[in-house]
Amino acid sequence: MKHIWGAVKAIGKKKAIGWIVGLAAANIIPILIGLVLMSIMFAIIGALGGSVDEQQSNQNHPFAGYVCSATGEINQEKWTSVFQNKERSGALKGHGEDIIQLSEEKDLDPVLFASIALHETAWGKSNAIQQKNNPGGLMNPDGSGLFSFPTLKDGLESMSQTLYNRIKVDGLVTIEQLGSVYAPVGAENDPNNLNEHWVPTTKEVAQKLGGLTMNCEPSNQPDMEVIGDKSWISSHTKRITSGFGNRSCGGCSSFHAGIDVASGGIRGAPITAFADGEIVISEANGTTFKSSSNNMGSGYGWYVEVKHDDGLRTRYAHMKEKGKPVGTNVEAGEVIGKVGSTGASTGAHLHFEIIVNGEKVDPMPYVKPFLTGEQ
Repeated sequence: MKHIWGAVKAIGKKKAIGWIVGLAAANIIPILIGLVLMSIMFAIIGALGGSVDEQQSNQNHPFAGYVCSATGEINQEKWTSVFQNKERSGALKGHGEDIIQLSEEKDLDPVLFASIALHETAWGKSNAIQQKNNPGGLMNPDGSGLFSFPTLKDGLESMSQTLYNRIKVDGLVTIEQLGSVYAPVGAENDPNNLNEHWVPTTKEVAQKLGGLTMNCEPSNQPDMEVIGDKSWISSHTKRITSGFGNRSCGGCSSFHAGIDVASGGIRGAPITAFADGEIVISEANGTTFKSSSNNMGSGYGWYVEVKHDDGLRTRYAHMKEKGKPVGTNVEAGEVIGKVGSTGASTGAHLHFEIIVNGEKVDPMPYVKPFLTGEQ
């Protein structure tokens, strides 16, 4: 500090102020740039924990496939006895409110969230949480090891997004189902079969916290946009990735007889009926494995065809699994299946066709009101 004031006296007050401001800027600007870059990095990494098209954030997903409803309340006495006691929660001490807040934001069971975090970190005492602020076992994108977070709250936020993807999107709603992802029994990297303890231990932790407080189950009816007697066909997105007509793409048909609807995180999202009608086809055509550009399948995969009035039919292809059965009467906007990547598909998307009197026609004039607002 003395040498700074010496410089002030030597070069004059005005020049000294400029020098000090410049010195501050030289130090602050790199810090600000670093913070911005770090924010961008975490925006990308925070959604990891699944396949590529599931790594996008689903926070604003209008329908995530599963809904959770409260079945009880947090036992505050047991909760506090853990998260206000360093002996019982280690590095997680004082973060009970963070877990509750993040759970509320993503409609998760806070007890389930906390139980997994406590078990994964050996009650807050593992090296991963103490040295890397990583409570959920999130790996570096290049697979080089555990990711290191600047703060534990950052680590908890990332873990909450991963749990959201696994529970609300993938439908892994029980501890047993989550265990198949977090700690699969028989995994090659678990020669001592320690993973077989993951489910019972996580359940035991949940009981020590007072028991789970929510029940999650598939939602049968998303909030769909309906115009007149027609409904949009995907609650996830309105993004058209391929139109009707001739096209060029590796491994797929040169003539595209429908439109493709897709965006990040669409796998498993609901497919809804375009209009009232009856399901007349619900079967597999071609292959039913998870197709990709590196392992292309054939045909429609799992698909559903709905018969409407006036000679109109709609077809929904590349479903994740078998849709609603033949003979089911459906209303516009009613869920008939889930988006997948079966058949001749390079990635998860909905292939939608409109058939008029036996002829496939361009669906765009029919769906235009949902895309432009013009009727």
